[in-house]
Amino acid sequence: MFTVSERDQLRRDLVNAADTDPRVVGAALTGSAAVGREDRWSDIDFALSVDREIDAVVADWTALMYACGAVSHLDVRRGAVLFRVYLMRSTLQVDIAFWPSTEFGATGPTFRLLFGEANEIPHVGQPGRDGLIGLAWLYALHARSSIERGRSWQALYMINNMRDQVMALRCLEQGVNAVQGRGLDDLADASAFAGTLVLSTHQDELRRAFHVLTGMLLSEINDSELAAAVRALSPGAAVPR
Repeated sequence: MFTVSERDQLRRDLVNAADTDPRVVGAALTGSAAVGREDRWSDIDFALSVDREIDAVVADWTALMYACGAVSHLDVRRGAVLFRVYLMRSTLQVDIAFWPSTEFGATGPTFRLLFGEANEIPHVGQPGRDGLIGLAWLYALHARSSIERGRSWQALYMINNMRDQVMALRCLEQGVNAVQGRGLDDLADASAFAGTLVLSTHQDELRRAFHVLTGMLLSEINDSELAAAVRALSPGAAVPR
């Protein structure tokens, strides 16, 4: 398990490496460290502005991370930006974002420029309400069919994913962060979702949890035709008040 001092030292080493790499023309802290909200469990979030040879920069920095104790990594792409997530031997997570310099900038409030210049770019906002509702009813369809087919573990998967969308809708409603569960503990009524947890893979229990969750989804839907179709997936589902 990593210590806070180990995390802080690695971050200082990464900042120094960025400052001495001529291909890196800007760097920023992102995430909780950028706004002074780190705790014992926080990871390292670091963004680099690269003006040339971006593939070579990624390769060199990946070699550096493995020399520092990385044991694996995962890539997430957003347009031209590569977010490479490293798992360190100490269990510390280190996220390094490699940005083309023409696109480098803050996508949200958790961004602190260390050196170089940042472009003015649109911030990433909350997910769209219609998209969340659409995913929720899509998972609901598959939850119902999985239950009826006796495919209990698939049903559990679908119910859990359906819950994620409904909880994100509740986050939107209450004005808290609806991205990746970050605002769930700030909900005024998060405990209301306790009844949607599946306690076993028995069909009756799957149906019970699905029934409760369907009612919670119905409370988020304003379209009467869509509401009627969703209610048909779990007849008699009560809308929570």
